[in-house]
Amino acid sequence: MKLYKKLILVSLSLFTTLTVMAIKKDTMQPDGIVRLSKIEVYPQYLDEYMKYAVEVGRISLTTEPGVLTMYAMADKNDPCKITILETYSSHEAYTSHIASPHFQKYKQGTLHMVKNLDLCDQTPLNPDSHIDNYITSTTPHNKPED
Repeated sequence: MKLYKKLILVSLSLFTTLTVMAIKKDTMQPDGIVRLSKIEVYPQYLDEYMKYAVEVGRISLTTEPGVLTMYAMADKNDPCKITILETYSSHEAYTSHIASPHFQKYKQGTLHMVKNLDLCDQTPLNPDSHIDNYITSTTPHNKPED
């Protein structure tokens, strides 16, 4: 139970409201990507994996205009099963993201921790809708100014 609570706290701190460090985000393009990344982590590596995931998510959302969403969730019954909703403004934004030093650090550092990875591209039912995804600060309800 202790591990589950820690996972929830880490996930909440990673994927909620952004502070003043907001960058202007790109808009979704016709070649934009909406993906569910389904990751199963070996239990003995879950804490270490979450450190990498928190870092890459924070850096990606705060420095990459084309990374629109990274929202991680853990299965309530099995916290080693993680699903991340990812949206990228374009294929170019995705290509830039996976080539970035922070993503490469995450990818290379966690290869041995991941039991299974399934990347499931999605088609939005309402392409006019979007999600605003921000990083939490010490003040939980701060949003960037428009």
